[in-house]
Amino acid sequence: MRAVQIKKYSKKINTVLCDVPVPVISDSEVLIQVKAAAVNPLELLILTGSVKLIQNYSMPLTLGNECAGVVEKVGRNVQDFRKGDRVYTRLPLEKIGAFAEYVAVDHREIAKMPEGYEFRTAAAILLTGLTAYQGIVEELEAKPGQTLLITGGSGSLGQMAVPIAKELGLRVIVTGNDRAKD
Repeated sequence: MRAVQIKKYSKKINTVLCDVPVPVISDSEVLIQVKAAAVNPLELLILTGSVKLIQNYSMPLTLGNECAGVVEKVGRNVQDFRKGDRVYTRLPLEKIGAFAEYVAVDHREIAKMPEGYEFRTAAAILLTGLTAYQGIVEELEAKPGQTLLITGGSGSLGQMAVPIAKELGLRVIVTGNDRAKD
């Protein structure tokens, strides 16, 4: 299979398209045929080595933190997914590699895609949604009934933060274009 890799950390973006073996899954893993993978600032931080004090990867490294695809194979102990299921995942930090044709993921790290979503939309939700959720819940410690101002509500983070905040019972005020007000 093909995968986008780096051979070493570098301030210059130097990725290589390589042929690597299809991952072998464990009894608790699912093999996903990747249909879309998201590119976000975390990839740049990883390939430049900016996060190596927190997470130092072995080289060569297949990049990619989040993806959406179709279940190709399930491990012996997996009961909640079947071949053909449409799924998405934010890969664990220690096992990234979404910029590949296939990825092996523990079944507890994936979810079935919502009905009507395209693969590229589903792939882009995870890290942005996690960032919005952590900002609202963990950093701001916002409580139901409080008011939250989201500047740039029509950007990718705002589009995730607005519905999350509303679901958490917050009164939301946004700035941005008309899309932000929906």
